[in-house]
Amino acid sequence: MSRHSWRIKFSDRMELTARFMGLMGVLSVVAACSSTGGEKVVSGGLAGGSGDVKLQSAASGGLRAYQELKLKNGLRVLLLEDSSLPYLSLQMLIQTGSASDPEGSAGLSSLVAELLQQGTQKRDAQKLAEDLARIGASFGTSVNEDFTSVSMSGLSLYGDEFIKNFVELLTQPRFADAEITRLKKQRLAQMARRLDSPAQVADLAAQRVLYRSHPYALPASGLSATVEKITKKQVIQHYLRYYRPNNSILAVVGQFTPEFAERLTQQLESWSARDVKPVLMTEPTELPGPRIFVVEKPGLTQAQVRFIRLGIRRADENFIPLRVANTILGGAFASRLNNRVRKELGLTYNINSGFDARLQRGPFEIETFTKVESIGPVVRETLAIWRQLHAQGIRSEELERARGYLRGVFPQAIETGEKLAFNLLLLRHYGIPDSYLRNYVRDLDRLSVSDVNEAIKKSMVPENWAVVIHAPAGSAKGLEDLGPIESISLNTLK
Repeated sequence: MSRHSWRIKFSDRMELTARFMGLMGVLSVVAACSSTGGEKVVSGGLAGGSGDVKLQSAASGGLRAYQELKLKNGLRVLLLEDSSLPYLSLQMLIQTGSASDPEGSAGLSSLVAELLQQGTQKRDAQKLAEDLARIGASFGTSVNEDFTSVSMSGLSLYGDEFIKNFVELLTQPRFADAEITRLKKQRLAQMARRLDSPAQVADLAAQRVLYRSHPYALPASGLSATVEKITKKQVIQHYLRYYRPNNSILAVVGQFTPEFAERLTQQLESWSARDVKPVLMTEPTELPGPRIFVVEKPGLTQAQVRFIRLGIRRADENFIPLRVANTILGGAFASRLNNRVRKELGLTYNINSGFDARLQRGPFEIETFTKVESIGPVVRETLAIWRQLHAQGIRSEELERARGYLRGVFPQAIETGEKLAFNLLLLRHYGIPDSYLRNYVRDLDRLSVSDVNEAIKKSMVPENWAVVIHAPAGSAKGLEDLGPIESISLNTLK
């Protein structure tokens, strides 16, 4: 799928539809890291520069120390030194994602982000590519529903050129007419091809069914009808409105000196702030009871199946208990769904579940695939297992296994400076305090069976769900007792 349309679930079998600085799978922890240590605030900035610096000690927790400062223009900067390799990484999180695209302009955020790579006011795309290759650097962007990322990585030997290129790419985009036209044509071709991927079709349909008129219903890359209408004026307006220091957080990771950090922050302080008004969205509403939707396509021998309902916000107080509950249901290989549907019944090679926690309530989803003739048994068995979890809860031995599994994957989420920085950026974006990092393992160990079961009762209710099936017409026959069956046209998902 497009690098510019991605999301993070906290299922442990995570598939990112694009990469944020090349970090995969384990980042589903989404700042579920542990740190101990104190912090103090020092005025005056780096080397006597501007801003307040928050010194964060992580020594007692075995984590890298990091510094945090806020520049006069509102940009927040995290500094994580790592001298193990001559490597440097800049990760910037713009706190606006595709959910902020104007009505009828889905795909605008994604298009703007990709255009940053296509030339600046001083250099065209080819010259930029040559200059970056010469210093061993790469530049990339990605967009999901809640935020945009802009990143650059490469050799730390070329510190000053690194700064020059990053600041120029970020603050002086060209937005050439020819590049806008080329990228739009490229996007339209990609959208036509995604209908050939059964998994993508099912994912797109499931989001549309759940969110209906809410911005989360549409993919970050947009639809062919909306991308086709995006204008250069809209591109420029979006960039000027949201690409602002007071709407951004930057993490600097790798081998660098205080002098490098000072030069970088001085360059970025010239980036002008602007009042950024948040886009007001209505809260997503529950589905009106169980429903079954079929995206029909003749000739398919395997069906894609998605159960979907509203899940939680990232700031939900039960985030950790629900992570445990989901691990037991379908978030790990040794889960109830996998043991029953895959191992015992042999109805699929893979079945998993996950919460996609966002600024507003993201989806809770169970996804799998099976032979067309096995659709009925898969749907009924999956629903039965979900209902049993909600009615009876988990057992103490399941809690211990899930806790052990989550402890085991935890270190991978913070093993490099880039991964720790990613988690820190997400915490700040979602308004989660750093105590979440410091206390994650402790909070995991303190969970009781009743804590997890209470969270299940509240947020994993097997009601107000939909099943989306991508298969030939008539494939849902025999499931009428579960809910009304409706059809979705494949072409509406382009």
